[in-house]
Amino acid sequence: MINYFLYNNKVKKEVIIASFLLTLGIFLGISGTYLQRIEASENLITPYSDTFSVFSMLKQQEKPKYTVYGFLPYWTINKAKYLQFDKLTDLAYFGLNINADGTFKKIQDDGIVDPGYNNWRNNKDLKEVIEKSKIEGVRVSLTVISHESDTSDYFLGCRSCWDKLADEVIKELDYHQINSVHLNFEYADYTDGDKADQYTEFSDFINRKLDAKYGDSYTVVSTFADSLVKPRVTKVQDLVNVVDGIFIMAYDFHRPSSDQSGPVAPVGGIGVHAEYDIKTMIKDYLAHAPASKLILGVPYYGYNWVVTSSNPNSARIPGNDYIGFSQSQTYENVMETILRAKPNLNWDVLGLTPYFSYVSPETGSVRQVYYENEESLKAKYELAKNNNFAGVGIWALGYDGGYQELWKLLNDEFVL
Repeated sequence: MINYFLYNNKVKKEVIIASFLLTLGIFLGISGTYLQRIEASENLITPYSDTFSVFSMLKQQEKPKYTVYGFLPYWTINKAKYLQFDKLTDLAYFGLNINADGTFKKIQDDGIVDPGYNNWRNNKDLKEVIEKSKIEGVRVSLTVISHESDTSDYFLGCRSCWDKLADEVIKELDYHQINSVHLNFEYADYTDGDKADQYTEFSDFINRKLDAKYGDSYTVVSTFADSLVKPRVTKVQDLVNVVDGIFIMAYDFHRPSSDQSGPVAPVGGIGVHAEYDIKTMIKDYLAHAPASKLILGVPYYGYNWVVTSSNPNSARIPGNDYIGFSQSQTYENVMETILRAKPNLNWDVLGLTPYFSYVSPETGSVRQVYYENEESLKAKYELAKNNNFAGVGIWALGYDGGYQELWKLLNDEFVL
């Protein structure tokens, strides 16, 4: 049989072609079965990039023309299968918490292994994400976190602790063979100017250390939206001179604890239903920092409040076990809420964000959700581009689950 095909070239070609088509058909059939399991809307969606092709390895995909900086928290690594690397320039793992002495926290106070550190060291999916990022030309950063005020106060006032942390950072960067960091120090309350000056000095110190070690490291610092109008630990006008980028956390203008519901990241509306807005924030930032170092962070989430009525910006009701609680919702969860509740979708004309109200079938309470979608994010992306920002940032990758529309928006705005 084998010899017969060797001597009959025509038949051999037909068999090869038939085998190829059969194999391709099986592949596409399996892929189709898998994709049908993803139900994120009434229409079939795919988690894969719209530029994906079985022949994509044969051509080089275009990369974003602006910075697209996405955080990947340890709790969304299980969503990493949906990442579209051709839409990203940077991926920052979130992250490793510090102790006051400059070491990384490996064990929590309750004796449980710190999940940020455990996933960084041991999660095989994260390792695959990092390796895939390198192949796709996506720069990977490690986020260094301090969200406890007492820890931050002691650390910033302890010069030898900086040296210890620098050694720890370099060890962890070398573990995954990367060279960049993101600094995320957040105080629950406002801070005095001296502490902010120490943070600026520390940011300069770590940036210089990494540049001396790696030559081409990239140090970015998170700042609050209101850092230029309230006493935060992040003095933008000074920080911008000592780091490579500023990630503006342009969200949480309303929170679950707010007295009223409202846009999480309003473009406008200052003095009406918000004490600040993104347009004003951008003006303030540009007065103190070059646009080329600014990254406009956007939320892939919204907030779901228990409220007094379905009127916009309704008063929040303190939650309890009977009526439920106000809470955060990822984009994926908001979409699921919309599919279940089938509410009328509304538009906040000042904040340029969508919202809706519904009655909870479980508790009977009125709930109101402000969130982000393609239209509201597009408005923010246009602001970033029109003001010549370095680009935009995402909190957080994985929050959109298998939905592809936010990836498509990134492609339309920054790749095409």
